[in-house]
Amino acid sequence: MSSPTRVRALLRSANLAVAVSLVACSGLSSGGSPYGAGDPALAAAAAGEGTIDPFLTNGAAVLRALDAITAKSGKPLRVLSLNADQVNGLTVHVQEPKAHVNVDEYVVGLDGTLTGPKPVQLMSENGKQVTAAEVDAQTFDPKAVGFGRLAQTARQAIAKSKFADARVTQWEFDGPNGRCFMYLQASRGRPTAVLGPHLGIVSMSF
Repeated sequence: MSSPTRVRALLRSANLAVAVSLVACSGLSSGGSPYGAGDPALAAAAAGEGTIDPFLTNGAAVLRALDAITAKSGKPLRVLSLNADQVNGLTVHVQEPKAHVNVDEYVVGLDGTLTGPKPVQLMSENGKQVTAAEVDAQTFDPKAVGFGRLAQTARQAIAKSKFADARVTQWEFDGPNGRCFMYLQASRGRPTAVLGPHLGIVSMSF
C-alpha cells in the first residue's frame, strides 16, 4: 500500500528467509496432512524430512485450511497476509471480527496441526498507534484470491523459469495492492514469480 501509515506486521518472519534459503530435497509427497498432499512435481520438500507442504501448490488444501481457521477465528474471515513455505506450512494473519484493530496469527503445520490465535504486534510508519480503520484498509477476503488456480500458477512459473527442476519453496500474498510472490528453487537458480491479485504471473525475476 502507498499509505504513509502502512501497517506492518513485526512478526513477518525471520522464518521466511530461512525457508527460502533451505536446500530442497527431491521429494516424497506429503500424505500426513488432513488438508491434502504436496506434489513433488511442483513443490520442494522440507530439507532433511522429505515432507512437502501441501499448501505450496494445492489450492484446495489452502481453502480447507482457511475454513478451519474461520471456524476458530470467527466470521467474516478478513486477512492481512498469507504465506506458505516448505518448513512452517501455512501462516495467516487474521483480523479479529469483533475488534478490527487486533490481528492474530494462525499457522497450519505440515501435519495439519492448527495453532493460534497468536497476537500480532502492528506498527505504522509514522510511529503512531495503529487504528482499526488502517487495519480495515489492508484486509481482504482470501477466498477472492483464486487459490483454485494455485497449481496452474506453479506450473506456469516453473515453465517460465526455464529450469526443468525448479520447484516452489514459498509464496507470500499481502493482498491485491501488496507483495505477491512465488519463490522457486532449482539447481542452477532461484527464480521468483511476481503475482497479480488473482495469482496470474505478472513477471519473473532471476
